[in-house]
Amino acid sequence: MRLLTWNVQAGIGTSRYRDYLLRAHLQLVHAPSKTAILQDIAREISPYDVVCLQEVDLGGRRAGYRSQVDVIAALSGHAHVAVQENRKIPGISRHGNAILSHWPITQVLDLKLPGQVAGRGCLVADIAGPHAVTIACLHLSLGRPDQVLQLAAVSEALRGARAWAAMGDFNCVGHGAPLEGFCEATGGRLQRPALPTFPAWRPRWDFDHIVAGGDLTVTHYACEPATFSDHRAVSAEVTV
Repeated sequence: MRLLTWNVQAGIGTSRYRDYLLRAHLQLVHAPSKTAILQDIAREISPYDVVCLQEVDLGGRRAGYRSQVDVIAALSGHAHVAVQENRKIPGISRHGNAILSHWPITQVLDLKLPGQVAGRGCLVADIAGPHAVTIACLHLSLGRPDQVLQLAAVSEALRGARAWAAMGDFNCVGHGAPLEGFCEATGGRLQRPALPTFPAWRPRWDFDHIVAGGDLTVTHYACEPATFSDHRAVSAEVTV
């Protein structure tokens, strides 16, 4: 099974620090450049069996009032989709997470994560592939205290899963206390050495991870070279 996780930055396509200012208007409005970036993202993720996306717009004005998940899935060929909306700015954006799969998605849990500021979530889904796997697609807050609370909630949601992967933008490095505590609590396994994913044009920090747990074994792990977002994607080949 081939897995991939990617914070796609709503198709804004930041490729250098100055773009956070020069492309700031794309946080508010749609543009043809986003359509091209979504096409590029769809092409990159198409070979993967299960894909977790973060910072995807589910149909706000900045996405042209069309779900970016629907656009990507139609182009990538992923027939099964689960989505989670975590923050809505009326008239502007609908922030969310998504799981795209070539295999059926069965049970889905929309888990809203605790924190000082609402708007973070974890989408948990069972994948009915050759072997049953539970996937948690998450996007954590920036602060360490919130991350500890949020990962405790994810840990509880994964309790009892036989084979699982927690994938997403953790906003924290693998050697930090929040992720190390999560792995200790769940028996999850982080890949070493760490693979920097942010910023995409010159990665310095490993904020994006695939944590394998239970009977899931990682046989290959990589940071992907594509730079259609300010984060790079992380991929893994796994067996059960």
